[in-house]
Amino acid sequence: MEFKSTLFGSAYYDEYMPYDRIDTDFQMMKDAGFNVIRIAESTWSTWEPSDNQYDFTHLHRMLDKATEYGISVIIGTPTYAIPPWLYKKYPDIMAVTAEGPLLYGHRQLHDITNPHFLFHAERIIRKLMDEVKDYDCVIGYQLDNETRAADAASSETQKLFVAELRKTYPDINEFNREFGLDYWSNKIDSWEDFPDIRGTINGSLSAAYKRFLRNRITEYLTWQASIIREYKRNDQFITHNFDYSWIGHSFGIQPLVNQFDAAKCMDIAGVDIYHPCKDELTGATIAFGGAVGRALKKDNYLVLETEAQGRTDWLAYKGQLRLNAYSHLASGALSVMYWHWHSIHNSFETYWKGILSHDLKANATYNELSAFRHEMLSIEDRIRGLKKESQVAIIVDNQSLVGIDEFPISDSSELDYNHILRWFYDACYEMNIECDLVSVEDTFDNYQMLIVPALYSASIGTLNKIKDYISNGGHALIGFKSGFSDEEIKVYADTEPYIISDAIGAHYDQYTNPKDVHITIDNKQYEVTEWMELLYNDDAKVIASYDHKYYKDYAAITCKDYGKGSATYIGCYFSKEGLKSVISSVTKKAGIDIPKIDYPIVKKTGINQYGRRINYYFNYSSDELSFVYDGRDGISLLDNSDIRSKDTVKLNDWDLIIIEENEE
Repeated sequence: MEFKSTLFGSAYYDEYMPYDRIDTDFQMMKDAGFNVIRIAESTWSTWEPSDNQYDFTHLHRMLDKATEYGISVIIGTPTYAIPPWLYKKYPDIMAVTAEGPLLYGHRQLHDITNPHFLFHAERIIRKLMDEVKDYDCVIGYQLDNETRAADAASSETQKLFVAELRKTYPDINEFNREFGLDYWSNKIDSWEDFPDIRGTINGSLSAAYKRFLRNRITEYLTWQASIIREYKRNDQFITHNFDYSWIGHSFGIQPLVNQFDAAKCMDIAGVDIYHPCKDELTGATIAFGGAVGRALKKDNYLVLETEAQGRTDWLAYKGQLRLNAYSHLASGALSVMYWHWHSIHNSFETYWKGILSHDLKANATYNELSAFRHEMLSIEDRIRGLKKESQVAIIVDNQSLVGIDEFPISDSSELDYNHILRWFYDACYEMNIECDLVSVEDTFDNYQMLIVPALYSASIGTLNKIKDYISNGGHALIGFKSGFSDEEIKVYADTEPYIISDAIGAHYDQYTNPKDVHITIDNKQYEVTEWMELLYNDDAKVIASYDHKYYKDYAAITCKDYGKGSATYIGCYFSKEGLKSVISSVTKKAGIDIPKIDYPIVKKTGINQYGRRINYYFNYSSDELSFVYDGRDGISLLDNSDIRSKDTVKLNDWDLIIIEENEE
């Protein structure tokens, strides 16, 4: 999707303001170069204060002012936070979990399969669309907000799950065999005797239910999109603000949503990226979040939320807001939008601060964002809508994530799927290897290198596709715990890793949690932690063995030429620095040139609308750093100066340079 200008703005809620200042706010936005706001998503109780009684006063105030000030609007459907009267009328709307019915108050604790909820959700969406459809300033619609299924497990929801199972497994005996329900007398003789899923000890069944809930989110968002398409103009888009797993900030892929499937009903993908700041700012979370955004529609994407001031530990150093905004654009974002315009004065997110502080006056955050916007506008036509070209892809998979959650690395380990994924991604990032993310359903034959982290759950078809990729000339780097179980988390009763063992030239039948174990890679020793597979070398080259009295005869890392390509297999977990050495060896096989620049100088590149290559170089550190420019002769866009290949470039702390290469 194309926009005439990069979208730059924030969420805005006139109804949250302590006093009437809408003209002041819109003038401040206009002065700062804002051209878009997001509204409506959080305020169902404002639009419908009681059953079938409506008040859209604030909505029209915002739309009228947006029209007056020339600011575009994205309308969010307000369905992720239900009003009190709806809960009071239908208490069964609240999701039922293992702890019982959830209590009203927080957002996204309702059951999205509940028919009472769906009736009232459709009614408010249609009422809202009737109010906004004729406004020219409305450019698009956001479905719900970071949608969840709230671990819903009411008896009615579970009936839907059983009905779905019955379609997949018409023969209940086949179902029992596939899920191993003989164990601990869990075998089901009749579908009517299906036990409460909340008590299951069966990892396959638990994973299947979580997949069922992910599918309900896809169904729910597709249903909302179908309603909006009845009203929207052809020039308007539908999106959703997808989020990520959370460890104090956005981190890995979202376990609760199959975002690849859910995005199919949308015109453009949107994401919410929150990341560490100050001395913890590395840019890796922004880059990873962008890779997810690009993956969902195989195109550029919208950043619908990121932090301005945010949480108290996120308050940025001077220059970091500018650096972050350009980092989003360099990853292929078509927008940078902040949560949110002002800091609210009470309720849950009082200290999740917006652009303006509680005094609602211009401040350092507002001034830096305004300065960035006006600087960026002077070169916007050269950097807008950057098209990325990655030679490396990383497979991501929800079912494997859930499988490792069901069967963790160990009882005490924090090493889960997303940490393994980010181990690989962040190593590439720090080496300035830009990566795309792909799902197991995607085609990845056009990539020179494929990284497969912890693909614990993989169908025979998926494993054969990876094997064919290698045989046909691709170069794969495959991580431990891959190819172990099928799509229902049932372990393959055959050589592990299943199907691909001949491609990697090794196999194993034992694994353990290491203690005092090391490996040596390129003459450097690294400690093995968390997990190790005891690999038998069949016909591969051993890259590393275990430096341990009792494990020294086993391989830790192997490499084999297979068909026209190669497969490198890593059977253990160790430091990111050691992983970089392995990645480097695979890129050489794949014919991929790695920049001689590495983190904290980060390079991002892509093609602009004129077919010219744009090279960004970021300094993610508090020190002044220098690097040797490795592109063709070109122009430094921010100061319009000439730059030649092999020139030495200095970057101040938290600064960047953007270079447009000359034509060949």
